Amino acid sequence: MTSIPRLFSSNRFQLIFLLLVIIAGCYLASVRFFIKDKLDFASFTDVDVSQKKTSVVQADVRTVEIDKREAKVELRIYLADELTFNHRIDTPAEELRLISYSSNEEFIFKPKQPIRKVLITLPLVGTITDYPFDTFQANLSLGFFKKQSEIEQEGIPIVLNMNSPIASYKVEFYDKQVEDFWIDRTYGNVDRLIQVARTKSNRFVSLFIIVFMFAVGIVILVITARTLLYQKEVHIEELIFLAALLIALPAVRNTQPGIPNSGVLSDYLSYFWAVGLTALSFLTLLLYHHFFKKDGRM
Repeated sequence: MTSIPRLFSSNRFQLIFLLLVIIAGCYLASVRFFIKDKLDFASFTDVDVSQKKTSVVQADVRTVEIDKREAKVELRIYLADELTFNHRIDTPAEELRLISYSSNEEFIFKPKQPIRKVLITLPLVGTITDYPFDTFQANLSLGFFKKQSEIEQEGIPIVLNMNSPIASYKVEFYDKQVEDFWIDRTYGNVDRLIQVARTKSNRFVSLFIIVFMFAVGIVILVITARTLLYQKEVHIEELIFLAALLIALPAVRNTQPGIPNSGVLSDYLSYFWAVGLTALSFLTLLLYHHFFKKDGRM
């Protein structure tokens, strides 16, 4: 019976242990990469926070619906102390107004009433046919005001904190250059750019499936060509396998994360080729099998 110290010192055990360590390291690295790749945070302001008291608008991108070309953003407002009622950061002492220029919405906050969460819907602009390399953009334009009179209102300085706690998409935030010289930027954020793209982990999975389907098509073509060149007999099991493969390929294609309907870039890179080559090989071998079985030779 082999002793435990001798087992630990064997080359086979050391090789298995090394493989387990590599697999565990790859697993931990992939999880860390996924978390780092998914989340993004940014803070914007156009005012000097050391000179002006600012309110904070926390913008969280809650959902991204590519098919509908829209992103839902949840806004939470934390008021500067001078605007609060009884020092409650969510309760204004006077009537305030929040305008979302991007979604053409206006929200009025009554005095002495807590401000609830505000949900706005931003339109996304982009080309979904470039999947899995498709990117989309949306503008977040906000205005925060307090009422001066019936016809006048004063802008409230704000700091905009943006966060993207969603999976499947990498959401990044940028300071958009405003070319309109008449826009007053002295009271905080006027226009910010949200860019939405597939996460690198999702792109990796999609590319892996693309390469796999393309390889399947090439392998099937090589097998068919070898069968015809060497005049090998085609068995009925091979034809059943090709027919089943034709049924399975659409399911394999749809395992790509968040893939839209047929006709995107990934389909032209592999899926259409794999289906076409498999179907052509199936029909060719079916005819070959029919005549070979009938005549005993070609």
